[in-house]
Parts: sequence; C-alpha cells; structure tokens
Amino acid sequence: MTPLLDIRDLAVRYGRITALDGVGLHVDAGEVVAIVGPNGAGKTTLLSAVAGIVRPVAGSIAFRGEPILGQPLERTVRRGIALVPEGRRVFGGLTVEENLRVGAVIRRDRAAAAAEIARFMEIFPILHERRNEPAGRLSGGEQQMLVIARAMLSDPALLMLDEPSLGLAPKVTDQVYALVADLRARGVTVLVVEQNADRALRAADRTYVLNAGRVRLAGPSAALRDDPAFEAAYFGMGDAA
Repeated sequence: MTPLLDIRDLAVRYGRITALDGVGLHVDAGEVVAIVGPNGAGKTTLLSAVAGIVRPVAGSIAFRGEPILGQPLERTVRRGIALVPEGRRVFGGLTVEENLRVGAVIRRDRAAAAAEIARFMEIFPILHERRNEPAGRLSGGEQQMLVIARAMLSDPALLMLDEPSLGLAPKVTDQVYALVADLRARGVTVLVVEQNADRALRAADRTYVLNAGRVRLAGPSAALRDDPAFEAAYFGMGDAA
C-alpha cells in the first residue's frame, strides 16, 4: 500500500548548518504518527519542508504517491495537507469566527464550510461563546483549539501539528489530544511533533525519534515506551533507525 506521506533521504541546510540529514519516514492513511526529540532536533524543519515553507537540498517527499518536494504552501494546502505551526498563530485582530472563515477560504462549497464552522463551535463551546471577540484575547488553550479548528476547515487529509501541548496546562493538553483522537476517528491522518515524549507515545500509533537532524529510532509507540534504547536515542546517543 502506498503511504499517504512518504519522505526519503531528506536533507535541509541553513547555510553551513545541516538541519536534516537523510531523514526518512512514512505516514499511512488513518494513522497518528509522532515525531519526538529535544529542541533543535529538526522537528519543525521537517514539517516546514513537507508544507513547502523551506526547500530541501536533497531527498524526496511524496503525498498520495505524487511528488510535492518544493511546491509552495498554498498548493500544499490545496492538495490536502494542513499545518498548525508552533506558537498558536491566530490572527489576533480578527474575531474568532473570522479566523475560522480564513481556514475555509479554499473551500468551494460555502454551505459545507459554514456547517463545519458551526460544528467546531459546537465541539468547542468557548469558540461559539467568544465568536465575535478578537482571537488575541483567547487563552493559550483556547487559541490552540481555534488554530486546529481553522486548519481543519481546509478539509485536509493530513493534519500536521507542531508542538500542540507547548505551554498548555495538563488539563488543556488532554483536551487537545482528545480532539486528535476524535479527528482520527473521523478519518483524518495526523502527524504530530512533540517535545513531550510521554504524551506523544500515548497518542500515536508509531513514533520516530529525531535528534540532530537524523532519525535515531522508530517503531510502534507501545513498543518504544518499554525500549531501553529510547532515552539514549532521544538524547542523541543512539544509532539511526
């Protein structure tokens, strides 16, 4: 079976600094796959390369069997890939509802998009309650819910989340990952980057450990939780998978 996302031998450099060095991974349709590693491991760069924000110097990226390496972000979104970047980047001066409408701008079926906006406001009652308020006034957890909902309004086949639990209280993090489970149940494939390895291992079907731009370990999350090599790989002392 052809993976939904297939990355092979990917390399990204920023001047003389190598951010990714021969990275390979795949994501099958219907999976939740995690990429974990410390700060500076290359996790965000990897998602940015898939999204078309940075241009790799080598390797390949295929989505639904078609090459997408180096294509612009807008085309990536139209192909069915949505990225929720680190830092909960809401449009602070726009209202909550206007933020959601931005996410649906590529949708041709306006009635379906409006129904989706209503559905997410039902899932997150706080978004409905504050729909006419500037998004910049939301709490960190509320903003995270908003940006995930906004990304989903582009109707993606693959949702990429960059550090979704960063800076959030444990209870709010639980809500975010409950949403991830709900999206997966609805047929959305999820690729999540996390520094919180324990949270990622509990949420994902498979996990890749990335450190210093290389995959150090990979496998089913349940197996990695009990693997004595996991800690060494996470901190950059293991061999590439």
